[in-house]
Amino acid sequence: MKILKFVVLLFSLVGILVFSSCDNGGNIAPPKLTGVIIVNEGNFGQGNGSISFYDEENMAITNNVVKGANNGQEIGSTIQSVTPYGAVGYVICNATDKIEFIDLEDYKYLTNPVTNISQPRFMIGYGDRGYITCWGPWGDNWDLPDSYVAVLDLVSNEIVDSIECGSGPEGIIGLSNKIYVANSYETTITVIDQFTSKTSTIQLDAAPKHFEFDANGQLWVTVTSSFGTYPPEFVGLQSIDPDNDTKGTFVQIPGLSDKGVMALSGDGQVIYLLTAQPWPGTKTEVWAFNTITKTLEAEALISGDNFYGLSVNPTTGKIYVADAAGFQGNGRIIVYDMEGNQLDEQIVGVGPNGFLFK
Repeated sequence: MKILKFVVLLFSLVGILVFSSCDNGGNIAPPKLTGVIIVNEGNFGQGNGSISFYDEENMAITNNVVKGANNGQEIGSTIQSVTPYGAVGYVICNATDKIEFIDLEDYKYLTNPVTNISQPRFMIGYGDRGYITCWGPWGDNWDLPDSYVAVLDLVSNEIVDSIECGSGPEGIIGLSNKIYVANSYETTITVIDQFTSKTSTIQLDAAPKHFEFDANGQLWVTVTSSFGTYPPEFVGLQSIDPDNDTKGTFVQIPGLSDKGVMALSGDGQVIYLLTAQPWPGTKTEVWAFNTITKTLEAEALISGDNFYGLSVNPTTGKIYVADAAGFQGNGRIIVYDMEGNQLDEQIVGVGPNGFLFK
């Protein structure tokens, strides 16, 4: 999927000091500049999710860019993720359950949101279809018996189908005609044939969360303890051969975050992983895994507290970490070089959890 150009709003105030952090509350179209979109999840059920923009070159942040482009209209949800596809940003909201459509050039809403969806999580685009992992409604025992992948027509912006999968689908990725779904409430990956919607299953040893394809075309998935459900020796990175959907190399990652957060370098040779102390500990670290040698570096690259999101700018190689600050007020993003040296930090919205790049 082609990575998109993103935009930023910069205020120029004559005679007044220009601050590096600002809140866009107007209705002004931002100029077109290369940069980084930050997804701020917000507090669950409080409707304060938002989107920020970071100008990497000038190290300047603009918060609430969607609100600023739409006459103060908030997204009004908890934002799980944002998927860029074409010129559209698909804002996946799991409380309230909806998908908003924004123009990635000016952040304006494009059409009415989709609302006939239950606990959506992540999305990929394939041709004129979007595939969205959905937890579905909670069961009587706080389980997820009716999880599914929703199929979105990207022309009509309507849900046109649903495909059964395992419980608690989270990450999703595609290659050729196959779509891989990480079922995080169990130990399976559902593989969907895009043309027929038929499914098959890959069995793992712990709970899968997110995927990346490395430089050699191998699929890697983070497998987590699911809050202690699975033994620590099964927690780490599992490779999958996409030719025959069989398990390959497994690498244990001690302390891997139950979010299963990882990020791929631009050349596909390094996977960055987020580890976390068990609650109530707050220490978090970023580790580098070499996909060529299949080895984990001997020491953590970056250390800090409350890290919640992680990504890498594939063009510049800069590493982005989201600090959610325990969801106690606004979070921040921290920017590092490839050696782990801090370059910048900025205050963003509540609960920053992800990044989109050009």
